[in-house]
Amino acid sequence: MSPELTDSLQDSIALITSRDSDNSRFGTGFVFRQRQDAAYLLTCAHVVRDVGGDRQVMVDGMAATVVSSGESDGIDLAVLRVEGLWGKPPLPLRFDSSKGLTFITAGFQRFTKEERLIQPLQGTLGDQVGLQSKQPNQRISAWYLQIAEDYALKDGYSGSPVVDEATGDVIGIISHRQGDKAGLAVSSEALNAIWKIIDREQLYEILLKLGYRRQVRLFRQLVSQHAVAGFLIHGAPEHGQAWLLNRLVREYVDYNITGKKIRIDLARKVRRSDVSALWRELGRQVGLRRGQPELSEVIKRVYRAWQTQNVLLIIHDVNVLREDWLQDLIENFWAPLTSEIRDARADDHKYRLLMFLIDYDGCTGDWQVPLVEKLDLSWKPELPVRSPKLSAFTPDELERWVDDQYKALPSDITHAVDDVVDSILENTDDGIPERVLEELCDYCGWDWYEVSDQWLTL
Repeated sequence: MSPELTDSLQDSIALITSRDSDNSRFGTGFVFRQRQDAAYLLTCAHVVRDVGGDRQVMVDGMAATVVSSGESDGIDLAVLRVEGLWGKPPLPLRFDSSKGLTFITAGFQRFTKEERLIQPLQGTLGDQVGLQSKQPNQRISAWYLQIAEDYALKDGYSGSPVVDEATGDVIGIISHRQGDKAGLAVSSEALNAIWKIIDREQLYEILLKLGYRRQVRLFRQLVSQHAVAGFLIHGAPEHGQAWLLNRLVREYVDYNITGKKIRIDLARKVRRSDVSALWRELGRQVGLRRGQPELSEVIKRVYRAWQTQNVLLIIHDVNVLREDWLQDLIENFWAPLTSEIRDARADDHKYRLLMFLIDYDGCTGDWQVPLVEKLDLSWKPELPVRSPKLSAFTPDELERWVDDQYKALPSDITHAVDDVVDSILENTDDGIPERVLEELCDYCGWDWYEVSDQWLTL
């Protein structure tokens, strides 16, 4: 056995006992998730029953909450939540394996009347079998275990992780022993039956349904009626400006890999004292790479691109501009461009031209620039639309979202909605959107900063 892997395994397991001092039963569990406020452990449902049930469970001497159990369905797994169980690294789960694989495990066995001994074991996987649950057409995979000759499987190993010695992944959870040298392990994939495991794309689709109703409604109205339009997204820092941009394009724009994306990050390209840098960057994005381009030539290049493909013009950090520079951008670039396109009967054209202006500190909400906030029959594309200022997520928005996405969300979000919403608001300065998204990703087992890099591509 690898000493490093054995040490890591022992660091991740925990002793499960009863609050009742007269109950001496015990078992093993292991951490498979760590959140900011709690650790989540996997064990056997019969271990929870043996120590006295939901209200009696202790993990390493700390009170635990049973957030999910398969006992009523005949699935011998349970998920426990423990606040303050720091320092135990989560073990990765894997849902496939094969007969003959060498595994290691570690669990607790009785040493003295009051003490429990941690003993690592080694063995090989035997045949894969099926365990019929109480639900129709639901069969859980399990593995026979063969323990190596130098070791013995004792009482207390129920709930111990079966770890692939080659990779360190948990492939099963020990549920029964058959003498000292054999046992049965429920496959890790059975966790799916009692605990919703959300993959990255599922989580993205779920989060896209949260909040921003007024901004989405206005944008949907805009693009359903017009092929050419500008749209300002603005709000205080961390209010999800880039998130909303990607959501709007993903859900409501016929943009695909044949479209042209013109992206400008003003915070890196434009100094407040030099508006010419904005025109140079616009020119560079459309292929005018030398000198100070004429705006008329920039307009011509964008117009030509629109004639053959969808064009998204995305200008991040317009808040670094001076107010009069944004006015110049609208009046001297956007208005002439859209007028030329309108003369070409843009509404009959199959391609879109959309300009997004993204303000990350909310200053443009008070600027006196040529923007409109409502659509009516007199509106023309020369005037970009200023969407409602982004605001914090409210308790009602979060509760409604949880109710709507109930079937897709993990049970530790849905089992006590009011408490969860209160906790989220407390941890996110009363609902600052990006912090809420980070918190929800954490609940679902994902790191916001990791997944957002893959989601926010515009």
